[in-house]
Amino acid sequence: MASDQKPLHNKIFETLRDRIVYGEYPPGTVLPEKDLCEEFGVSRTPLREAILKLEDMALVSVIPRYGTSVAAVDMNEMRCAFELKTQLEGLVGQLAAQRIKPEALNELDGVIEEATRLQKEEGKNRHFRLLEIEARFHEILRKAAENPILQEFLENLHYRCGRLWSLSLSETIPDEDMIDQMKKVSIALKEGDSKAARELMESHVQYFVDKIKMQLL
Repeated sequence: MASDQKPLHNKIFETLRDRIVYGEYPPGTVLPEKDLCEEFGVSRTPLREAILKLEDMALVSVIPRYGTSVAAVDMNEMRCAFELKTQLEGLVGQLAAQRIKPEALNELDGVIEEATRLQKEEGKNRHFRLLEIEARFHEILRKAAENPILQEFLENLHYRCGRLWSLSLSETIPDEDMIDQMKKVSIALKEGDSKAARELMESHVQYFVDKIKMQLL
């Protein structure tokens, strides 16, 4: 029977990707090959395969004879990425409204309930946990759209854009705004209103973009 386990280099890639995107490895952080091989208990081959994937996503810079470091955030690249993400997330909303299954709608309800409960909690990392919940909301919708190419492309964009979100958003997004936007999208999906779902998803992403712009001015 075939194994469902991911290749080793994919696990390393996902771990390093998340550390970069969520701020554990800020721009300029050097990633020593020897130390990472020891941490993951691997040879250089799977680590280098993981690094190549990170380089393809513009998350790291590899300089021959020097090593690998976390890439600086390219603001022009982020602008281009967000322009594309806004439109494609709108398409996800449109397709999901046409194709979403009842079990996926139930998953969305669960995510919104989790966000609502978290809103009442205290804690330093509460807001970042809410951003992670919001990311799961998008993941459910991408799967519901039933377009694997669109899903793969947007997952790549999510992690490329997510680094700027983590660096600049911090506490600037009111919890109630985020939850209210997710609820409105969910209602449009339940009603099968593809036009409203598209518009709501586009405005949801644009809301985040506008908050980031305010932080960077």
